[in-house]
Amino acid sequence: MSATDRVVEDPLGDDAGDAVHVMRTNAAMRSLLGSAAFAADQPTVSELDQETLDAGWTVEPSGALLLAGHRPKHLHPIPAEALGEGEYEVNDVHVSLDDLGRETVDFLPRAASRGLYVARRMLASARGLPGSATLLAAVAIHVDVDDEDFALQGATIRFFSRRGSYPPWFDELETYTREAIAVLDLSDLPT
Repeated sequence: MSATDRVVEDPLGDDAGDAVHVMRTNAAMRSLLGSAAFAADQPTVSELDQETLDAGWTVEPSGALLLAGHRPKHLHPIPAEALGEGEYEVNDVHVSLDDLGRETVDFLPRAASRGLYVARRMLASARGLPGSATLLAAVAIHVDVDDEDFALQGATIRFFSRRGSYPPWFDELETYTREAIAVLDLSDLPT
């Protein structure tokens, strides 16, 4: 287990003994996860984000797993040797944070809570689909409050599998200092 891994003994808080491996994170995300505001948050999503959740997944003839609500009408076939890269390009989800009040002290922990909530829901809905065993969700929350574009940022979630070529830049999460990053897979979900 690396320094970026955490284990939660009882992720559902129900004493059912359902320990799971919990996502890889960078220091910025670990800071947000440790916040009382994160622990207390009951995440909700906007209507547009709910439509993405409701639309679910589609499996392309090539085997690519694509979010149905994000699949372009005219998609060039994704070759088997580049499944992860193709999925990464299509499965780019912007989660709105506009209603969270960026001026409040609990904004960033609540942003992380919402981003992780959406990622977990989408991963859960992919469970059992062909290729889903290697599906990853990379959640990014912009944490540089001094950046002039800070107020424009939402949570970004990219979904891709470790099949064919896939983005390697999430291997070293500590290199990201302006974003809180978490990378989840199906093992990070309660069973």
